[in-house]
Amino acid sequence: MPVSKVLLYNADKGFGFIAAQPCNVFFHRSSIEGEPPKPRDHVRFETVQEGKASPRATTLRVIDPEVIAEAERVFGPS
Repeated sequence: MPVSKVLLYNADKGFGFIAAQPCNVFFHRSSIEGEPPKPRDHVRFETVQEGKASPRATTLRVIDPEVIAEAERVFGPS
């Protein structure tokens, strides 16, 4: 599962985007497992490609900031 940061999440409209390469990934509130993300949250996600449209996240989970901080302490900044 890729790990990246949330660029935008509009809770009122129920969608957002994750920073990814080669293009950003769209996600809908129905793909969120657990707490909804905030901008700059690190998330794990799976994607599907549908036709020519950009990829869409099928599952998305926020990674605990303490886990990210510990990983950066041990392995260095990502």
